[in-house]
Amino acid sequence: MLSAASVVRADVRLPALFTDHMVLQRGVSVPVWGWADEGENVTVQFQNQTHRAVAQNGKWRVNLKRLKAGGPDMLTVTGKNRIVIQDVLVGEVWIASGQSNMEWPMSRSFEPENDIARSAHPQIRLFTVPKLKAEQPVEDVKARWVECGPESVRNFSAVAYYFGRDLQAALGVPVGLVHTSWGGSP
Repeated sequence: MLSAASVVRADVRLPALFTDHMVLQRGVSVPVWGWADEGENVTVQFQNQTHRAVAQNGKWRVNLKRLKAGGPDMLTVTGKNRIVIQDVLVGEVWIASGQSNMEWPMSRSFEPENDIARSAHPQIRLFTVPKLKAEQPVEDVKARWVECGPESVRNFSAVAYYFGRDLQAALGVPVGLVHTSWGGSP
C-alpha cells in the first residue's frame, strides 16, 4: 500500500493567469507555462500552433509565436490530463499597478452609476491580483479572468477601467487589464 501511494501522479497545472476569458498579448511571442511531473510531456495548442515541452524540476514552458488580435479561441494544454481554456482573446494586455489612486474602485468614483450600468464590454477582460503579504515572490495566486460588466467592474480600479475602455474603443482590439494595486503598501 505504501508503494502505491509513492507513485501518485499529479495533473499538469497552469497558473491563474490562464483561465477562461483571458487575453493574450498580440504581436509578441507569448509564454505559456505551468507545473507537471518530472519528465512529463506537455503539449500546448492554440489557434494553428502546437508546441511541446518536457517538465524539468516540476515546471514546463512553451512560447507561442506572434499572435494577431482576435478570438475567441480555445487554448488546450495536454499532459497526463487535459485542460481546455475557453473564450480566449488576443489583443492588448496592460498592468494597472500602484497605490490608492490606482486602487480606487469604480463604485467610489465620481457619479459612477451610469458608467457601471454601461460597462458590459465583452472585448474587455479583467483580472484582479488578490492582496497577499509574502516574504518571497509567489508563483501563483487565487484569481481568474472575468468579462467586463456591471458586476465585475464595480470593485475594479476606476482608472484602469476608463483607460481600458478608451483603449479598446481607439484600437478596436480586445483589452485585458491586470489590476494589482494596493494603497498604502511599500
